[in-house]
Amino acid sequence: MQNLISSFKKFNNKHRKLVPFIIYFEIFAILIASIFKGFRKNFKMVAVVALVVIAIVFALGHLLYNDRMVNASEKEDMGTEIVETISVEEMIAAKEETIKLVEAAVSATSEASENAVATESSDEASIDESVTEETVEVSTEATTEVSTGAAVLPNEDLAKFMAEYPDTVAWLSFEDDRLSYPIMQAGDNSKYAIKDYEGNDSETGSLFLDYRATSDFSDANSIIYGHNMRNRTMFGALRTYKEDLGFLENHKYFQIITPEGTRRYMLFAFMDVPKNSYIYDVCGANPENMREFLDTIEYKTYIDTGIEPTVDDKIITLSTCTKSDTLFFVMFAVEVE
Repeated sequence: MQNLISSFKKFNNKHRKLVPFIIYFEIFAILIASIFKGFRKNFKMVAVVALVVIAIVFALGHLLYNDRMVNASEKEDMGTEIVETISVEEMIAAKEETIKLVEAAVSATSEASENAVATESSDEASIDESVTEETVEVSTEATTEVSTGAAVLPNEDLAKFMAEYPDTVAWLSFEDDRLSYPIMQAGDNSKYAIKDYEGNDSETGSLFLDYRATSDFSDANSIIYGHNMRNRTMFGALRTYKEDLGFLENHKYFQIITPEGTRRYMLFAFMDVPKNSYIYDVCGANPENMREFLDTIEYKTYIDTGIEPTVDDKIITLSTCTKSDTLFFVMFAVEVE
């Protein structure tokens, strides 16, 4: 280092005119030489420091890479469609519950009992043949239908059924046999959301009439609730109307059977509504906002059938849940001759 500085001094003394131009170069050269000398003198220490720095940089890079991969995985998971699964046991349990309804309802006569046994055997054989996997994946948008196996009850049998289960007010039966169940009614709208017609705890619950409604279905609007089951039992059968708008044309009629007689209804509209919608307050014999209720149906229905009931007509509202946390699916029917 001393030799280098002496050489620069001798050169500067001989070439004073060039000093202003080369002084920065000389300073830079001296700096580099000093660094190189220090590196040679402390080689081991410098090497250790360099390895530590490289290790830290590598570790930080690895952590950042893993973080990016985790974020990418979370985004991908958020966009993945969720497909619900239903086990064989769940499907069979739902089927057996429906069959039990039929057996209890037709036990009054031997002929009805024979029909119920035949229906039970046919349905159980259908389950055994069609369900061969350990689990069955059913999307909420699937179109596969599951028949309930229930039968329309003669009025005299229903009277005996109602005597055994006093909370029964009627029997709902679609004319295409899509669904057929007793309609229950309690002092509130929570009991039969979690209990079957026998009063046992049940995930499927029951179909039940709003506690504010008149049990003879003489109100301007009567609301019937039911669960939207994944295997399309209960009001899960109603999803087909929403999935295929043309389905309504040939599947629009159902009956409500009571010991006093049978009322026939025609479906004419359906839509999604908020869970806190005012339409759930339109219930009873003479609701004040019946005209507004009918106008809402006309303007917001998913399908235009051309049917426009008046405030003097009798309306049935079928209400069920959806996969949305904020919406219910409702269908509307008007009483016909």
